[in-house]
Amino acid sequence: MAAAGAISYSPNGSFLAVSSPDGRLSLWDTTSATITQQYTPSSHLSATCTCLSWCPTRTEPAKKKRRSHKVLKRENDVSAVSHSDLVALGTQAGTILLYSLAKADIHRHLDQGHTDKVNDICWHPDGETLFSCSNDQYIIEWDVKRSQVKCKWKADSHSVHSICLCPGARALLSAGRMIQLWDLDTKKVLKKFTGHASPVTRLKVVPSSAPESPDVTSSLESVDGLYFLSCAERDRVLNVWQVRSSSKSKASIASLVVPDEPLDFDILNSSEDPKTYLSVVTRGGEVHIFDPVLNGKAKNQLLARSHLLVTTEGGKDTPPRPIPILAALLCREPQVPVLIAHGTIFKLTFERVSFLSEDKSICLIREDPSTQAVPQVSGEKLKKPIVTGAEAVKTPSTLAHSGYRAAAAAGGEAAVEGRKSKRKSSQSTVSIEERLVALNVAGAQVDMSTQNQSAKTGSLVMLLTQGLQSGDKNMLNSVFQQQKESVIRRTVQRLPIPLVVSLVQELASRMNTTPQSGLVLAQWTKVVLRERASYLMTCPELVTKLGQVYEMINTRTHQASRMTRLHGKLDLMLAQIASQKQREEEQERPTKAMLVYEEDSSDEGDIMEEPYPMHSESEGEWEELSEMDAQESQAVQDEEPGGNESDMSDMEEDEVENDEEDEDDDDDVGEPSSSDDED
Repeated sequence: MAAAGAISYSPNGSFLAVSSPDGRLSLWDTTSATITQQYTPSSHLSATCTCLSWCPTRTEPAKKKRRSHKVLKRENDVSAVSHSDLVALGTQAGTILLYSLAKADIHRHLDQGHTDKVNDICWHPDGETLFSCSNDQYIIEWDVKRSQVKCKWKADSHSVHSICLCPGARALLSAGRMIQLWDLDTKKVLKKFTGHASPVTRLKVVPSSAPESPDVTSSLESVDGLYFLSCAERDRVLNVWQVRSSSKSKASIASLVVPDEPLDFDILNSSEDPKTYLSVVTRGGEVHIFDPVLNGKAKNQLLARSHLLVTTEGGKDTPPRPIPILAALLCREPQVPVLIAHGTIFKLTFERVSFLSEDKSICLIREDPSTQAVPQVSGEKLKKPIVTGAEAVKTPSTLAHSGYRAAAAAGGEAAVEGRKSKRKSSQSTVSIEERLVALNVAGAQVDMSTQNQSAKTGSLVMLLTQGLQSGDKNMLNSVFQQQKESVIRRTVQRLPIPLVVSLVQELASRMNTTPQSGLVLAQWTKVVLRERASYLMTCPELVTKLGQVYEMINTRTHQASRMTRLHGKLDLMLAQIASQKQREEEQERPTKAMLVYEEDSSDEGDIMEEPYPMHSESEGEWEELSEMDAQESQAVQDEEPGGNESDMSDMEEDEVENDEEDEDDDDDVGEPSSSDDED
């Protein structure tokens, strides 16, 4: 991976300034690949260097020669130091240091301006003025000669990460959440550009060969038609923008795609060649070369024409390992080679590589810089430790006092013999495994194969503490592999309070670099915020520390709603297709039976003459009810004698009349009619 820290080439590529994470500034000679100067500020531990910028009009100093005392005294005089011999260093504390190569020391301090980390610095072409931006949301214009603040204005509601001065020095570009174009005369925003989902970290203007028109009156007209590029955190796309005074569009005109997050890029533009060359250094330590023609809006995303990487040779048992490229500079020569610096910040190698060949991928096989000797710097003695390859990190274990005493009593003779043999011969040493077996702690044999098993909570807390203090990635990887929530909770509860903020920073950086383990890291982050919320709320830098996690979550969930809608539309389309196929299959099925079977019957002529008698279930009930009614009527008659007699008389009369009518009918039946007699 590319090294962390500020790194930048001088304008003509003769020197490379590297600021290591511990705050030490080293100046490398690109011709001899040696460190010519090295400086460590007094406040390098509390105010490390965050950015650096070379003065654009500086001239490279000649090689050191013996000088007389008078010459040295004249060089150390402040009036003898030229503004073109300075390198501006921004610090974590908000101060700016001006380092002089002629004095090999700090020339001036620019303080009492920013209250937070300085993110970027850019120089005015005259070398007497520079601009700086910070996390405190302000941009400051400095007077270098007087070491005073010329002007200070608030540029954004969030941190300002990068600034860039436009040609003509009448306008300034700043980048935070969005890109803004400022008028340096009135300190007003002329135009805004939006397109990146995450904060913009780097801005650079494409140099123009056209001379500035003297008839231009406004700052916006002076930069009309200007192209510039930008890159953002956790974004693999570089956007190309164009300033147009007549257009209200805020979108980019082209996009350049790289396979990894870009850290820095360099631009080369020539009036003889219509192409604009661009070299991009990614976080993975590779360089991608682009050659777009900037003449308007591009329809598709642009891909790199060349891919440059450096690896070791490897062997049968050892695969080739990549050697990271830390910086790249496009040289101003007809063949347009690129000057790369690969290796580590302690051992750098410089090479010029031509990328104009037809090969799209260029791989350089070089020796691993870790196996080479570290260069000696004057005034310092550096020794490389002897590594045999058999080293291993042992996790500490807690031994009880009673168990240790019992083990010492049981294996006292073996321990005495070991001490005697050690006194007699210093060459023969007893290994740790043999000592543990001799002690036989708690009466159990120690199995060294158990070191690969998952550590308990006590050892996890110790490993996490040591890993955060020393920055050992392997030790932290073994701790963050734990996924059980109860173990994570107990580990966070036992972690020392001063290391909670460091743990949050480590989790945030790991989420950005290793998204495949984001589920486990998110669980760790959730437990830390829940268990240590009371302490984190008292930290003044809480917004800055947790802002990275918040921005990363917003970036990764930015497309969640669109993906959800797309998922719903796809489900609907698939359901319609499935139902349509089902209807087609049902239509294709035959509606009539393919075969009908009829059985012959011998009882076809028999007709049922006597149907089954239909009996009503209520017949028995009717008879019972009629008997009950008769009984009730009889009872009523017995209770009312008068009424019963009248009723009985009426009934008797009716019966007499009916009897008479029946007799008449009988008479009619027995006597023949007159018509019958006549016949």
